[in-house]
Amino acid sequence: MTKGQQFAKDMRKNLGIGTRTRRFRLGLDLHAEILECIQHATFDAGWYSEQRENLFREGFGAWQSYEKHIAGYRVDSKVITYINSLSPYQFCTLLGRMVDAGITNVGEGERFFNQLRAELYAQTA
Repeated sequence: MTKGQQFAKDMRKNLGIGTRTRRFRLGLDLHAEILECIQHATFDAGWYSEQRENLFREGFGAWQSYEKHIAGYRVDSKVITYINSLSPYQFCTLLGRMVDAGITNVGEGERFFNQLRAELYAQTA
């Protein structure tokens, strides 16, 4: 199991996310909750166990890239729409994919989202 797959599995377990979990649960946006877990692991020492904290910290580059490019509307609108339409389960998988791709900064995240854009346009062509 790769580090990204382990990241996605632990994130789902941490928030109780299954394959049929909807994005909004009890008025909370689970995409925001997933990103908040990464923030807590990175900035709040002791929030999680040491193993989980180290695993969630791997997603910090993905979190930065999401905030800059998706939340900041800097990438193609098709990519933003695609990511916003993902279920929480699929969103964890996307972040795990970013961890496996070695995203550690915003520039690498931009290249990842451009590649995702090319994949999405290739599917519709």
